[in-house]
Amino acid sequence: MKSLLFILVPLSFNLYAEDVSQFSEVLVLGAKDAVLKESDVSIGQDEINANLVSDVNDLVSNEPGVSVVQKSNSGTSGFNIRGVEQDRVAILVDGIHQGETFENDIYVGYGYFDGSINEIELDSVKTVNINKGTDSLFTGSGSLGGAVSYETKEASDLISSNKDFGLYNKTIYSSSRSEFKTTSGIALQQDYGDLLLLYTYTKGREQKTKDSGYDIYGKARSKPDPLRKKSDNILVKSNIILNDNHILKLTYENFSVDKFVDERSWELFGFNHRLYNSEGERTRYSIDWNYDKDGKYIQNIDTKIFYQKIKQKKISSVYKFDNNELEQIYDRSQDQKSIGFNQNFEFSKMNVISLPFTQTLIYGFNKKSFENNNTDILFLNKTYVTNNSIIEPVDTKHYHFAYLNEFDVSDFQTFSMGVRYDNYRNKVKTNGKSISTPHYSKSFPKPEDTSFDGISASVRYDLQVNDPLRLSYKVSSGFRAPNPNELYFSYGNEIAANRVEPNPDLKDEKGITNEILIRYSKEDLAWSVSPFYTTYKDFIDLKAEQKLVPNPWYDPITFPKKYLEQNHLQYKNVDSAYIYGIDLRFKVDLSTYLLLDNQLWFNSAFNYSKGKGSDGDSLISVQPWQVNGSFKYVSNNYDLNLRSMYISEKKAEDTIRDGKEWGYVNDSVFLLDLIANYRITKNFTMNAGIFNILDKKYKTWDSVRSIPKFGSTNMVDQDGLGLNRFTAPGINWKIGLEVKL
Repeated sequence: MKSLLFILVPLSFNLYAEDVSQFSEVLVLGAKDAVLKESDVSIGQDEINANLVSDVNDLVSNEPGVSVVQKSNSGTSGFNIRGVEQDRVAILVDGIHQGETFENDIYVGYGYFDGSINEIELDSVKTVNINKGTDSLFTGSGSLGGAVSYETKEASDLISSNKDFGLYNKTIYSSSRSEFKTTSGIALQQDYGDLLLLYTYTKGREQKTKDSGYDIYGKARSKPDPLRKKSDNILVKSNIILNDNHILKLTYENFSVDKFVDERSWELFGFNHRLYNSEGERTRYSIDWNYDKDGKYIQNIDTKIFYQKIKQKKISSVYKFDNNELEQIYDRSQDQKSIGFNQNFEFSKMNVISLPFTQTLIYGFNKKSFENNNTDILFLNKTYVTNNSIIEPVDTKHYHFAYLNEFDVSDFQTFSMGVRYDNYRNKVKTNGKSISTPHYSKSFPKPEDTSFDGISASVRYDLQVNDPLRLSYKVSSGFRAPNPNELYFSYGNEIAANRVEPNPDLKDEKGITNEILIRYSKEDLAWSVSPFYTTYKDFIDLKAEQKLVPNPWYDPITFPKKYLEQNHLQYKNVDSAYIYGIDLRFKVDLSTYLLLDNQLWFNSAFNYSKGKGSDGDSLISVQPWQVNGSFKYVSNNYDLNLRSMYISEKKAEDTIRDGKEWGYVNDSVFLLDLIANYRITKNFTMNAGIFNILDKKYKTWDSVRSIPKFGSTNMVDQDGLGLNRFTAPGINWKIGLEVKL
């Protein structure tokens, strides 16, 4: 922290050498986003409210090529963009990276850990920007498939024009989850700054399926497991205007979620049943200082100092069937902390060889820590308590530096390029609780410290052919550094029947995307065509092989077996892959051609992706092709939006992994939704929607792909009984009221 202040204080002192003045209105300062940072999809709060979006599944339901990774009762775990998912898709909130997954393949099928990517409260979000394809220029490690960036609300989002305060409430009820959600807020605005207070409370149950199913215990259960969920989110944000060039922004956010699940589908030996509580909490603080002035050398400086803590905890309680006696308690927790700063310099435009030229410099530092703590309690003839961890604590120091520039080659041509360097240094701290501690020896060494370097680059050329038509070509690269689970997780010893060996020699995953964008945009008509091709190498995967290990108990007479069989597993850089496809979009105001008094918009979007690994197997995470369409009628007082979606089937031949087809696929389905927005007055809006109007029974590819190959949780039986738990809701509805005073 001292070094951080050493860098920032001189900058603040030199640039704040002006008299502080007050203003009649709050200023919004900040640099214009670089061309290279333009998002492929931007979803604003008006669209979130109008479409009754209550979670990330709703958020991207109408965005082909983007889906949500499903984790059954554990909820969701990040995004899938163009067939690349979870930690390979970066997620940021106000520029701060969210937590990584902790889902070890050995444990995931048994459900004792809840290591999913943390949730985000969408009612606190102003804008969601989605970037598709490999590009780590602005995000660093993780953007192999793309990035999802959330920008939270400001006080100005709750305050109407010509007012200095605002009151806000939005309440939604969703029938598919019996979920009640309400958000209340207050915003104040004065000459010297503003203040926002926003609180969201959610209470709901398990998501219903099309058919109610059989209420039995075990893998064949077809009724969803009973679930109760509560969540709270508090967002506090204040902009303090120091003078006409300086704004200081203070942010605090706390999100907590609590789930109780009667996991009746859980099955191990048939003698027990399990209940669990899952808790998650994310807390963040940040201070942003923004200097904005069209000076001779510097146009904008943006500095952010932040601290974030993510805690995930799951307590599983196992009971006997016959007398409901408590036998076991497993308390599992993961803590992720990060502290750091980011600083962006945008230099004033200058001429190079008579060409207008802008430059941006970005650098920063982040220190992360990860720790796992477990408590196992067994109730036998007496109580046995064990404290342990399945991985040693890891601290990571991350430095990054990026340089961008843009050339206006002519009035209708722009050339942009950027390069970024990232350095990650992992330090392992032994705590004496690891399950591997008793095995440490010369032949079983302690985990080693590791480091990784990543270089990313992005180049883009834009040609404005005429006023509505624009052509672009972009090539960009990205990477993902191995996470602690892949580097350091260890299970068993040298002679164990099942052994997971750490691999400190892992390399970072890499990718390169080539993409062409043809975009036509007029007031009443717009369309775009975007073919893409991405190559990946050094994908990390857990690989198994059968080994023979020396038998320490070998005896020619009593134990005449020199070698023991071992199922040896290790994370390795084993695969290269490619993905290609196309995105299409079309939007037209039909009222122009039908001579209607009010607008009638038709929107359509299509995505097709296909990919293979170097072994010839298809990338099973690639989504089936999908096309969305909608007719939206817009009048002064109300809107009507009829949405359609066609999702194609996932063919079995596209699910081959390790020479075998995936056990389950989804069928094709056509869906219809109808959403109405009625503006009662300028301050009150009623929103209502009917979803899956045709009452179709269907499963998504993401839901059936979440079924583990082995384990005791989230399973179905060998005959496929239990698959009904993974079907989507039948016809369902939402209703909401939004008040803004």
